[in-house]
Amino acid sequence: MIPFSMRLIYAFFRVLTWLGLNVFYRRRLVVARELARFEGPAIVVCNHPCTLMDPLNAGLQIRQEMYFLANYGLFKHPVSAWFFSRLFCIPVKRREDVAEGEARDNEAAFEASFRHLEQGGVLFIAAEGVSWMNRYVRPFKTGAARIALGAERRNNWQLGVKIIPVGLTYEAPRLFRKRVVVEYGAPIDPRPWADAYLQQPEQAIDDFTETLRRRVEALTLDSRQESRDVWVEQMMVIARQTLEKEQGLSAKEAYLRLKTFLQQHADDEALVQQTARYFEELREAGLTHEGVTTRRSHAWQLLLLWPFFLLGYAFWFLPCYLPLLLCKKMNIYPGYDSNIKMLAGLITFPLAIWGGWELVFAMSGQSWMAWLSLPIWAALGYAAEYFQDLWKLWREVQKARGYERDIPVLREIPERL
Repeated sequence: MIPFSMRLIYAFFRVLTWLGLNVFYRRRLVVARELARFEGPAIVVCNHPCTLMDPLNAGLQIRQEMYFLANYGLFKHPVSAWFFSRLFCIPVKRREDVAEGEARDNEAAFEASFRHLEQGGVLFIAAEGVSWMNRYVRPFKTGAARIALGAERRNNWQLGVKIIPVGLTYEAPRLFRKRVVVEYGAPIDPRPWADAYLQQPEQAIDDFTETLRRRVEALTLDSRQESRDVWVEQMMVIARQTLEKEQGLSAKEAYLRLKTFLQQHADDEALVQQTARYFEELREAGLTHEGVTTRRSHAWQLLLLWPFFLLGYAFWFLPCYLPLLLCKKMNIYPGYDSNIKMLAGLITFPLAIWGGWELVFAMSGQSWMAWLSLPIWAALGYAAEYFQDLWKLWREVQKARGYERDIPVLREIPERL
């Protein structure tokens, strides 16, 4: 059982995570949220494109406290080992975590995982093992299957472990104020693999692992291979303009429509090449898809928002720039950029809000005015962001005026979507 004090700590970090994710991402779309509500022992399995952001995004909707299977490298330093071992983490040695000739013994990790599931707990596993910022789901490690089948076997297949697949799709994993989609899948029962596991355990583990990978793959905008990553990104741009802005679909409807389209046309090499040529032509002309396809002018909105942009930009520049500067100075693997930015923002943003409170109080001498200013400072930040988006779009539209060449992809892809 988890001590009450640790539950309070977990709840505190959950609140911080909710605040951090909802500020870091411009839109965080959760699909099939109801499937994140379950009872009893479970293993949450997801793809791994964005290092430590993945367990945060996948786990935020799950009400139970989760234990995280984390790579052994995080436990090599005494301080980090003390921290992570007390914050619901179980160290697992991957092949890349052990030196040549060093024994790779994970018996303690398996035993801890079995006991946690037997107590009705929830485990989190990023099943690809290593984080890669790609748009396709790589082969899964076998750990999730071994733990699920092993726990069921030692409890005579009566434990009731379920695997909750989660797909994560990031618009741009490293960048601030981008979009992410978190999609939950139906629970997977490992018990149908019982007979196969008892007869040929290694083969059953491999088959079950591949089943998990395919289920997670179906919950993402999967490119299937690294060379198709750019095409998926290009299709996301077209779909956002066609489905959301032109057809007025919700973000969820547009995402599901695009996912179906990608699954149906993943092997259409002609379409991939056609799309690539279109975006290459735009790049050579210094244009963008949004600029070419947008007909509406936003000049009056820019005029109205200009003073609010100046105030918001001046107030929020340092809180936003300092986390970016920290990432550049640390010079570590780019996959950790989003984590560093969010953690740093949890310091710089509250300091900025506190500074705004002090500024208004010093100028007015009224605490009620200082408190009233807090939502105004936040609103100014969003106004500045909106102005920058409109300004960028307005410039792209102006550059695209007169660009009337007949491009088949502009007709064919929207029609197919």
